[in-house]
Amino acid sequence: MKVAIVEGNGKVKLGEAPMPEPNEYQCLCKILACATCTGTDQKIMNRKMFWVKEYPGILGHESVGRVVKTGAKVRNIRKGDMFLRPAAVYPGEKLGNYSSLIGGFAEYGLVTDTKALLEDKPNAEPNHYTIYQQKIPPDIAISPADATILITLKEISSFVANVGVKFNSSLVILGAGPVAMSICFFAKLYGAYPVVVIGRRDEPLARMEKLGADFTVNNQKEDMIVRVREITVGKGVNFIIDAAGNSALVSDASQSLASEGKIAVYATGSSSEDIVGHSKTLSEKDFIAAGPSEEMAHQYLLDIVKLKIVPLNAFYSHRLPFSKIEDGFELLKKKKAFKVVFEMENGGEKG
Repeated sequence: MKVAIVEGNGKVKLGEAPMPEPNEYQCLCKILACATCTGTDQKIMNRKMFWVKEYPGILGHESVGRVVKTGAKVRNIRKGDMFLRPAAVYPGEKLGNYSSLIGGFAEYGLVTDTKALLEDKPNAEPNHYTIYQQKIPPDIAISPADATILITLKEISSFVANVGVKFNSSLVILGAGPVAMSICFFAKLYGAYPVVVIGRRDEPLARMEKLGADFTVNNQKEDMIVRVREITVGKGVNFIIDAAGNSALVSDASQSLASEGKIAVYATGSSSEDIVGHSKTLSEKDFIAAGPSEEMAHQYLLDIVKLKIVPLNAFYSHRLPFSKIEDGFELLKKKKAFKVVFEMENGGEKG
């Protein structure tokens, strides 16, 4: 089967790998689509992700697939079910000569009936990745391309909630990429005001305005601290959320915090320790240790999709056939795309 292979040289290429073989508690899925995750994918491709030890590997973790075969002891999954995050090879395992990185860019992948496994074998230890493999009910009318976006939105919606953003919270979002777009959307959905987005390019900032940003600031053209202080009438903001991964930027932006304001870090590879190291005034007490709870946000996302609240196709710029994966990543590199969904069967294109 065809898979997306990375060797740690900053590139991705289409290659061949063996078909995954499901065990008696697993199901084989035909992967329908898989989306890029710009920060994580790029760090893996360039050997900058701390947990990645072995190359070459199969990339991708924002996948959607349909079950085509069930194992002999599977009881809670049926042929035809649509699942998020099927993987050609689970983290910590290998498929032929390839490690898991996390294996979503492939024509076929596995999901596991963990409920049946643990009922039969209470002491079993399913791969930790299986908690993210959640079903999309048949009454949710959604395309595979749009369904890939549920993965990012589950992560971000739960993260923003865990930070404590709520009605009338004020915040600054650093960055204007796909993650920042999602943070902006859910901050507004939760009632935050004002939501100020700081970025370096006008085009991404314009997209943020369409997703609800109250104010945008191009920090290459104006003083972001002065502007935020003007917007908040000198009060500063309750939260700064880092979606850019630039420690120096976070340190500088901290001057726009209110007296009891807090910083939350979401950007891959960034940390409070890094940011404190760039600052003469910040300490660990200025940060909120919050993370996503993707598996717990599943029903919430299904509900707001049913209510037609979330414009899923606004969160990706291009839809391409899997055969063009190298072209898609080149578009990301040149900033001609902000998120690409690759479809394994559909030859149609968006963007």
